[in-house]
Amino acid sequence: MRPSLRLAILCLSLFALLLAPARSEAQECPEGRISYIFIDNNSIFDLSELDPDASLRWVYRLANRLHVRTRENFIRKELLFRVGECVDALLLEESERLLRAYRFIGDADVFAIPQPDGDQHVNVYTRDEWTTKVDMGLRVDDGIKIEGIELTEENFMGQGIMVRGFLKKDKEVQDLGLEVSTPRLFRSRWDARVSVGNTRTGNFFEESLTYPFLGEVGRVGARQSFLWRETVFSYSTNGHPEYTHLLLPFLDQRWDVAVGWRFGQPGDLTVVGAGVSRESIQFRDFPATSEYVVNKDFSNTLPVDSVGQLEIQRQVMSRRANRVNFFLGKRNIRYVTRRGLDALRGVQDVAVGTEVFVGLGKAWDALQEGGGISTDDLHTQASVFFGGARDGWIVNAQATAEARRVSGQRTSSSDWKDVFAEADVILYWQPNGNQFHTFLFRASATGGWSVETPFQLTLGGRENLRGFRDEAYPGARRVVMTLEDRIFLPSPSPGLVDLGLAFFADLGHMRAGDAPFGTDSEWVGTVGAGLRLGLPPGTSNTIRIDLAFPVGGRAQLKDLILRVNLRELIGLLPGLTDRQLLRSLRSGVRPTFVTTPW
Repeated sequence: MRPSLRLAILCLSLFALLLAPARSEAQECPEGRISYIFIDNNSIFDLSELDPDASLRWVYRLANRLHVRTRENFIRKELLFRVGECVDALLLEESERLLRAYRFIGDADVFAIPQPDGDQHVNVYTRDEWTTKVDMGLRVDDGIKIEGIELTEENFMGQGIMVRGFLKKDKEVQDLGLEVSTPRLFRSRWDARVSVGNTRTGNFFEESLTYPFLGEVGRVGARQSFLWRETVFSYSTNGHPEYTHLLLPFLDQRWDVAVGWRFGQPGDLTVVGAGVSRESIQFRDFPATSEYVVNKDFSNTLPVDSVGQLEIQRQVMSRRANRVNFFLGKRNIRYVTRRGLDALRGVQDVAVGTEVFVGLGKAWDALQEGGGISTDDLHTQASVFFGGARDGWIVNAQATAEARRVSGQRTSSSDWKDVFAEADVILYWQPNGNQFHTFLFRASATGGWSVETPFQLTLGGRENLRGFRDEAYPGARRVVMTLEDRIFLPSPSPGLVDLGLAFFADLGHMRAGDAPFGTDSEWVGTVGAGLRLGLPPGTSNTIRIDLAFPVGGRAQLKDLILRVNLRELIGLLPGLTDRQLLRSLRSGVRPTFVTTPW
């Protein structure tokens, strides 16, 4: 056997030992030992909640029979405890939270029952979501359009495997592909995801392999990911009378390998990690491949003129960077459960406490690419999180910033490039702890400075000012605030669907900065109302049908927008990361170990 192969096998063996949880057979158990684990894995609808004489009872029964329940062995392997071990309330709580985090599990409850002999039995209750989904991609907020079709099975054979085939045709996106992911690769704790297909301009291949930190008790996390995508970046042209968008094709290549360790006790953890990454962005045959979109019709394009070329020139810089990355963090996080926040009636786990993270990535062995620039830079990143819960209040706040300091430049401009920052606050108030009436306040500020990668924000859209089109008010620095009243309504069919209303107001402002086609806006806003649906009852998924009116600026009543969303887009469930900003972030200096698309 070759020495290099022996070394690789030895390293993998040592890593496997690190991942294996330590168990002590002689440990004293103040709360007793676990003598039995009972798995109560339920289907979608609870027929006991339905009227025995209900005319549609057979429909619910048929849905349960067609649905493949999450397998008992899958649920058992997700638990952080085993028969014969000591009862640990934290491990029970973390196991419950890990189960509830899966999209195909609507609810989970893990609890221990004392026995006469001093031991305890643990009951694990789960209820599934409907997992076979066909989405025709109907879009009504900019005229009635079919965005494509998507067929997804989120829990294939009850083993947590997701299989998704999709045809997306939404504005600049035109993807045809297949995606497969599993949280149990070869029955291990490793998560795996593969996605392959075609885009508007070529092909794509994405792959990731992740060993996540197991709740708050996991000590080791690891990840490996790869992306190769021929794609386009779509710029809004700020109300041009003829051209509504400019499309910039580019080749995006990235890979990343990292390992992280956590020290200390749950609720007081120190996180350290290291890894290597590569990022490459190439603009082939610019400006010949760039195109204008005529009147929002992305199938009707014209070559970009010299004015458009000049507008985006400073963000068309091919480059490559190979980096060694390090990160350090302090995590003091625990979780509380609440109902009626983003879900109508479903349970939601909310982080409270603090977390601070810093990361550094130093470019190394950078080689010149044809027509491009090899960067010699230091990438820096920092983030701060705070969460609090008291009586009927919940607050989560997060701020992140990153930038590249480029060495060897002899220009009058700053050495700091691709400076991005974001700050978000989400506040919920349930008066008198009433879960059927929830006020939400959201404040978000996002910006970019000295950007050399494709970048542009807009003020309109489903996640910003909902009364304005997605392309409204492009720029580089944006502030958005939202106030929303979410009301839970008694359902005429409580065993079938949850019902709710929402009344909302959005307010925002945009600064042009140095973003292409940027504009300085006035303070403009949105007022609106919507219907919220949860199917099945108790689900964390919320369907929204909103009617939004623009207010201020050039807004007119005829610009009324009807939006249909198949999930909640503002709140803690969708996360605090700005999705428009995410298009421009390419660093491998990330402290997260979760299997998600780039």
